[in-house]
Amino acid sequence: MVQTLGFLAGLMPAVTAMVAPFNLRNRSDDTSVRAVYLFHRSGDPLVTVASDSVLPLESSKLEPVLGAVREFVEGQEASVGRLLQTTQRFGEDGVVGVRGQFISACAVYHGHGGGILRRDLVRFVREFEERNAPHLGTWEDATSIAGDASLALVGLMDGRGFSEPVPAATFAAVTI
Repeated sequence: MVQTLGFLAGLMPAVTAMVAPFNLRNRSDDTSVRAVYLFHRSGDPLVTVASDSVLPLESSKLEPVLGAVREFVEGQEASVGRLLQTTQRFGEDGVVGVRGQFISACAVYHGHGGGILRRDLVRFVREFEERNAPHLGTWEDATSIAGDASLALVGLMDGRGFSEPVPAATFAAVTI
């Protein structure tokens, strides 16, 4: 019995190392989100949240990364109930995009956790659209809830997934 416990204790670090790639780690362990962009389906920007702790992209990489974001946002529209997704790599950096019926969310990141980040963006877009569909018909209406979206996306910057948004009335009271 003691030999079995010793064997299992020695085996656990190896099992942990083998299972880690299957998303049992926190995304912040291997990915640093540089910025998250939220666009209305019209292509107009709603929210940009940028990290103050992750170094910005080198100028030589900025144009292709922003070009990838623009191409995704201006691409084909998603049908009702369907989300379009993309992931593009630029060396150690990447772009993840998720488009719903009303909004597109794109994140620029450094590292190798694009799949986990994409999962978080899918969840954000799906739940944000369900919760706010009446306010997303036009860009002008969507700007009324941009504060909620901004607060919700802050969690993505910190690697925690998105945060539950504070109601717009509370946000307005805090920012005034």
